[in-house]
Amino acid sequence: MALLVTMVGCGFAWRKAPYDERMAFLDKMTEAGITYRTDLLRQGTPISEEACRTGYELLDPDRPYDQTGRFQSEQWKAQIEEAFIKGCVTGRARPKPEPSGVNAVTPVPHGSGTPSGSPTPSGR
Repeated sequence: MALLVTMVGCGFAWRKAPYDERMAFLDKMTEAGITYRTDLLRQGTPISEEACRTGYELLDPDRPYDQTGRFQSEQWKAQIEEAFIKGCVTGRARPKPEPSGVNAVTPVPHGSGTPSGSPTPSGR
């Protein structure tokens, strides 16, 4: 019976993490990048993509799985690295995931009520 529990327990650890859990992990990686940026500034190290990438490589995070079984897609690994590096380079959270690379900025829709392309009221 103990063997069955152990096997089931191990199998559960290898499950595909739910979407919300993976997005929360990206937020965590962004925060870690922002924290690393603060550390770099305290040391007097210039902020650069290279310095931030080095910080990520030193971190070696325990990533949740995005596939069933002990597998993580290359795309998922790249999204995690991107979240850390963007947090480090910019010092702020970014929308994620962004398929166009580290320098991309994904627009965030905001329901302002003003249709796109319409003139905004002029301070009346």
